[in-house]
Amino acid sequence: MQQTIQSFQDSYQTWGYLFLFVYCMGSGYVGIVAAGILSSLGSMDIGTSIIVAFLGNTFGSSILALLGRYQKNDILKYFVKHRRKVALVHIWMKKYGIWLIFFNKYIYGVKTIVPIAIGVSKYKISRFLILNALSCLIWALLIGILSFFASEFVKRIFSYIGDKPYLMPVIFLVILGFVWIFLKKISKKQKRI
Repeated sequence: MQQTIQSFQDSYQTWGYLFLFVYCMGSGYVGIVAAGILSSLGSMDIGTSIIVAFLGNTFGSSILALLGRYQKNDILKYFVKHRRKVALVHIWMKKYGIWLIFFNKYIYGVKTIVPIAIGVSKYKISRFLILNALSCLIWALLIGILSFFASEFVKRIFSYIGDKPYLMPVIFLVILGFVWIFLKKISKKQKRI
C-alpha cells in the first residue's frame, strides 16, 4: 500500500504539471483545484501549480481568440448549435466591456465561447491578449490559493472527526440540507403580480 501511495505521488510530481497545463488550456477548474489539494498534501508545489495553470489557461484562451480572428469561417462551423451563446457574448461585450474578459473564467458554459467571440469580433486582439493574461493570473491565484487553504480546513475537520466517527453522517446531512435549501431558493419562480 505504501509503495502504491509513493508511486502515485512520484507520478504526480513527474506528470502532474503537464496534466495541469493541458487541463487548464480548456479553462477547467478541476485541474487547479486538484493541484491545490495535492499541494496541501505535499505531492505538488502550490506556486508551481499556479504558474502552470496560469500559463495553460492563458495559452488556451489566447489560441481560441486567435483561431476566431484568423480562421473565422472554419471555426464558426463548429458553433452552429451555439449561435445564441455567441450572440449573448456579443451583447455582454457591449454591455460589460473588459469586465467580461475578467469574469468569463468563472461562468460555466461560455468561458470557451468568449475568447472565440472576441476573436470573431472587431475587438483589438492585442488588448484582449494582455487583459486575458491578467485575468488568467487572477483566476489561477484565486482558485489555487482557495483550494489549497480549503483543503487544509477540510483536513482539520477530518482529523477532528477521526475520534468521533458518528459526526460524519450528521455533517453530511447538514451540508446536504444547506445545498437543498440554497437550490430551492434560487430555482423558485417569482410570482407574477
